[in-house]
Amino acid sequence: MSTHHARPRTGPRWALGALVALAAAGLGPVAAAAPAAAAPGCLDETPPSLIQDGCDDSTPPDTTLTASVAPHAAGLVTTDTITFTLGHVVTDDDAGPFGFECRLTGTPAAYDWQACPDTVTVAGLPDAAPHAYVFEARAVDLGDRAINPDAPLGPGTVADTPDHDATPAAFSWGQDTKAPFVFVTGTSYDQLTPTQPVVTGDAVPIRLNSNEPGATFECADNERPVSCSPGTWQLTGARAGRHSFTARAVDAAGNASAWSEPIEFFVPRNIARAKGWTKVRDPGHFRGDALRATTRGARIVLPRTRVGELRLMAATSPGSGKVRVRVGKRAWHVVDLAGPRTAMTQIVVIDRYSGMRTGRIVIESLGSKPVVVDAVVARPNRFPPAHRAAGHERSQAPARHLRSYAGT
Repeated sequence: MSTHHARPRTGPRWALGALVALAAAGLGPVAAAAPAAAAPGCLDETPPSLIQDGCDDSTPPDTTLTASVAPHAAGLVTTDTITFTLGHVVTDDDAGPFGFECRLTGTPAAYDWQACPDTVTVAGLPDAAPHAYVFEARAVDLGDRAINPDAPLGPGTVADTPDHDATPAAFSWGQDTKAPFVFVTGTSYDQLTPTQPVVTGDAVPIRLNSNEPGATFECADNERPVSCSPGTWQLTGARAGRHSFTARAVDAAGNASAWSEPIEFFVPRNIARAKGWTKVRDPGHFRGDALRATTRGARIVLPRTRVGELRLMAATSPGSGKVRVRVGKRAWHVVDLAGPRTAMTQIVVIDRYSGMRTGRIVIESLGSKPVVVDAVVARPNRFPPAHRAAGHERSQAPARHLRSYAGT
């Protein structure tokens, strides 16, 4: 939009009246008087005559332009329809009438300056790079444009300055009207429950990708927003229990994909303290620590829960002893921790086909041989459909680290 300052305006219309007055007073013939030049600063255009010069309105109107949408920081909009509202501003008392001229560049339907209404809608353009399209508008003093103060019939010379805004209002943009796709892959692996793998590391690896380079991602874990980034990304600080993770991609224009199908995983419950047990630390333990007992009858009691599958995570060694585990008042399951030396082994105590049970989980040492108990996986036996496991890759403990035990 251009801005002009009004100049002082004095009209030339006094010339004819002054010459008539001089002739009436007997001060000389009219033909002896030289023609008067036009004074600058007219409110409108005045054509010249035989006895006076024309007058030019040199202050055109300014232009305002408002678009129905605003581009994002990347210079893109997400719609193929934009409505422009035009207005004019005058800095003097010029009454007009006023109109508008518009032009559009950068499109197959481009056009040069032409008359247009005060509301213009541009629609149906193909998607294009930022600032590929430019719409310009200029206000026009229609009354002044119809008059030329520099006609050859009059005396003197008055330049006819443009009667439109010399600095048009402009709006540039690009379009991206298509939402991106999002690809979310859980890379944790669990042979027994691949659609809801048990995660034993400090972080949960998740891979995020989109079909549009430069897209950002919005993520949620159990419907709680979490920050995330493209590529292979690590979810840290996940609490014990079942998790449902989903994400969507947002492109540079602000188009957002649909939320992805959720991927699910399960984080074990870390056992941090219990009477008669001593905390031991080892990087190989879940969360870096575990509990050790060397006396018979040392118990760990966990809160009441519904259990359809129960796994015990514990250290094994050739000299380790046994523990027994039960849920509520059900039968005890004896687990022998003697075996190859490992910092953490997952042992299936109750498999997911054994039915549901509810109660406190009790773990009890059975002798004086040392036992090291690390964490527990206790969850219902309902898991997501198999199609959600697509794309899972192995990154957790291999299948040989899982062993099953059922006994009394």
